[in-house]
Amino acid sequence: MLMRRRKGVGMKRMSCSKTILTALAMLLVGSPCTYAQSSRLWVVTGDNAAAAAQRSLASRQSVADDLVAPTFQVINGMSVADIAEKDLDRFSNWMRSACPRCGGFTVHASREAALKEVDNPAYKPGFRYLASLPETLDQQSIVSRALDRVKGDKILSTITMLQGFGTRHFETSKGQEAAEFVRREWESMGQERPDFTVALFSHGWVQNSVIGTIRGASLPDEIVVIGAHIDSINKNKENPKENAPGADDDASGVAVVTEALRVLMETGFKPQRTIKFMAYSAEEVGLRGSAEIADRYSKEGQKVIAALQLDMTGFNADRSPRDIYLVNDDYTSPELNGFLTKLLKEYNHSGAHAITHGETKCGYACSDHASWTRNGIRAAWPFEAPLEGINPYIHTSEDVVSKLDATKAARFAKLAIEFVIETAKGVDGRESYRN
Repeated sequence: MLMRRRKGVGMKRMSCSKTILTALAMLLVGSPCTYAQSSRLWVVTGDNAAAAAQRSLASRQSVADDLVAPTFQVINGMSVADIAEKDLDRFSNWMRSACPRCGGFTVHASREAALKEVDNPAYKPGFRYLASLPETLDQQSIVSRALDRVKGDKILSTITMLQGFGTRHFETSKGQEAAEFVRREWESMGQERPDFTVALFSHGWVQNSVIGTIRGASLPDEIVVIGAHIDSINKNKENPKENAPGADDDASGVAVVTEALRVLMETGFKPQRTIKFMAYSAEEVGLRGSAEIADRYSKEGQKVIAALQLDMTGFNADRSPRDIYLVNDDYTSPELNGFLTKLLKEYNHSGAHAITHGETKCGYACSDHASWTRNGIRAAWPFEAPLEGINPYIHTSEDVVSKLDATKAARFAKLAIEFVIETAKGVDGRESYRN
């Protein structure tokens, strides 16, 4: 996906990323993790994570004797290193302690794959997408009917159910039980629709991803994706499986995707293009679940028009004067952000569905949108706050539904519904599957 590089970004990345060489080389304490087949994995980090790593290392009082020192290489302003697969959980949580807003890294099965990532043409100026976004907004009647049906209390109910599983770690039975719950919920919503299916996507670890599909009636080979991640993790370096209810991060995103699906089914929306609803596994350990899905879609030549990520949608930060912040950096699509802005101006400028919005930045591999970006698919991530106002409770036992706002989350559901309807388009202008 094209991410336009701003002047000076390359040099800044090179400078910041060099700081990670010593910092990360001293952090990997072993913690069992058996989901990968290989004994070694390769990680790629970005410049913002490098700066955070340097600050974190400077604050450490001592270094354990059993730390493993990987060999790093700086390429194109990113840092590449191999680590022991058993250290991945620990690596992930250390990164989150150093940089609380995200993991800031991707994981690859080989050095060749990691080097391909840092030289990805989708990050370079001039990259061209295979598919185009719709030029006009012409689904006003359908969107209006759908927005009136969004219910914040239903979103909180879904969050509460997911929180009830406790830690949804990707290598635990509770993580898989949460995935099965989502599968059942989505199936129940579309049980009267022959054009709707739900499937589990298996990985090399315990927790599956979940994919719901409304098959497009006239353009079934063109796909619109809306997703969130279902796993949760605690940033406790000694025990990442410690209680991590993950209400905001990211049960709130899964609940918004679920509410969008519920509303579309309730209104009987029949799309021209295929819509994929996704609940990704293993986001918290290098975007592993979404990466496998996006990689497979790319290898199969599936034509994905755009992907929208919902990760953290319900926390009202004191320093967030706007309702929604579009992440605008080198790893989201300026074109798709412009499309979302167009939607907000068309449907949310005033009245009962009013939504205020701004912009923020995050950096490399902040959430699952990056998995689509790296495969040349335009992707966007509307977020709940500016980076400096991020929810301080994420990755702890205090990330609970009582701290979330139903009205806030409902606004994300409305934007998601607008995105899906205007990108997938209704069949021949008809509003209902039952017409």
